[in-house]
Amino acid sequence: MPSGFRIRATIAALLLAHLGLMGSGCSSGDRPIPIRGKVTFRGEPVTEGTVQFNDEKTGRGTEVELGPDGAYQAALPAGEYKVIVLPPLRIVESKSGPPDPQFKKVKNIPEKYRSTATSGLSATVSADQTVHDFDLKP
Repeated sequence: MPSGFRIRATIAALLLAHLGLMGSGCSSGDRPIPIRGKVTFRGEPVTEGTVQFNDEKTGRGTEVELGPDGAYQAALPAGEYKVIVLPPLRIVESKSGPPDPQFKKVKNIPEKYRSTATSGLSATVSADQTVHDFDLKP
């Protein structure tokens, strides 16, 4: 068998194997699902900060900015997510070292909502569950 034919056959086999892997690589459960919602504190919009979704089993998640009406939009794969809400970060300059990022002091995001261990917030993302509103309490 000529060596040129063997090389072409090997390349063709590798290409077919690669195409087969591409077709089976992502399941429909991995496709991001558009979600939306609103974050409020005592019924009033939380107008600054971020909402963060964390899937502790897979390590997937996202963090999105809150709009001026407390609304957010994101896209996540289907799954169970723990949710936290964080105030905006601000950078505090330091004369003796690197800048220090700190949370802005806000009254409408209580400390307990800043950790997945204490927030008590969660979201089940699926094609049937795309709206996730969170009303924070003191």
